[in-house]
Amino acid sequence: MKYGSYIIEKREYVYIKRLLNISGYDHTLAHKLALEKLKHKIEDAIIVEQNEMPLEIIRINSGVKIKCLRNSSVMPLQIVIPMDEDLNKQKFSILSPLPVSLIGYSKGDIVNLTFSKDKEEQYIIEEVKQDTTANQLDIPI
Repeated sequence: MKYGSYIIEKREYVYIKRLLNISGYDHTLAHKLALEKLKHKIEDAIIVEQNEMPLEIIRINSGVKIKCLRNSSVMPLQIVIPMDEDLNKQKFSILSPLPVSLIGYSKGDIVNLTFSKDKEEQYIIEEVKQDTTANQLDIPI
């Protein structure tokens, strides 16, 4: 891990905490485990102001390309707020297992992703792009 810890922007931290408070009720086991992982991740994260946020950190609205270290397949995706999720366009909600595993990491980091009980793969984060056209989270602090 390049920065030694997860890095999360302050407004996103507040937003994620609010999401976690209201979203733990009617999900599959995989989602419940992802939400628990996200809760622990933000507890361990370094929280920074917007102007201190490194551009290479995966966050809400980031476009990401990850490459499987076993077979070199590449997967592009974008992490979005829950209401913007569109799997046909590779837009995954921050509350989904895959984004939970990626949030807070940076370009060049290697991440273990679990796809099922018996299947875990290592991926390298090849690219992180910040979507400057996406709406910024308008969250009062």
